[in-house]
Amino acid sequence: MNRAFRTLLLFVGPCLVLSACATGSTLYVPGDLTRPAGPVAPAAGPPRAVVADFSYAAAPGGVIGRDFDRARSIVWKGEPGKAMADLVAGALGESGVATVRQGANAAAAGGVPVRISGVVRRFEVNARRTGVLKVTIEAVVGVKVTAEGSGLSGPSEETVTSSTSLEDVFVTPDGLREALISASGTVAKEAARKLIARGVSPAAAPAPEAGNGK
Repeated sequence: MNRAFRTLLLFVGPCLVLSACATGSTLYVPGDLTRPAGPVAPAAGPPRAVVADFSYAAAPGGVIGRDFDRARSIVWKGEPGKAMADLVAGALGESGVATVRQGANAAAAGGVPVRISGVVRRFEVNARRTGVLKVTIEAVVGVKVTAEGSGLSGPSEETVTSSTSLEDVFVTPDGLREALISASGTVAKEAARKLIARGVSPAAAPAPEAGNGK
């Protein structure tokens, strides 16, 4: 073991012990959930689906996980139900399915053939130390998505779950958010793929007008 590494351990070791002894604190995840915007397929015609806010049974205080190393709660002040509905609507839009967003209790938009709703079953991120200089952050997101309406042959239910695991030296709010964004984005993309496979497809492009024979 070289001198530089021994010096690093002498400094980091006590810090880790003190961190492990810090209890009763709360770690807040900042910002909103987003996903990298992909190439958007041109939507043809009027909206094909209305996406309502997903339901979510929030824990008291907005707790979504725990930092086990420092025995503290992880809290996000956002609304997972609205966030996941936004992400699914965005993923559908990127596939060419024009959507309308509505609140959970709003009536379906007139003339929109498919209504999409959902339940966020899991929305959590936890952190634990897995080595002297390594912390593992794991986010798990799961949703059940329901589609129904005149634009489908019958009601459809799809369940999608995804997990993301990241490693760092310390637990940071940005690291927690990064893990949540990754898991949520994967769920939204897969949910959109399954909905399209079930018939939530882009509207057919209008037929071109008859030409003059030239």
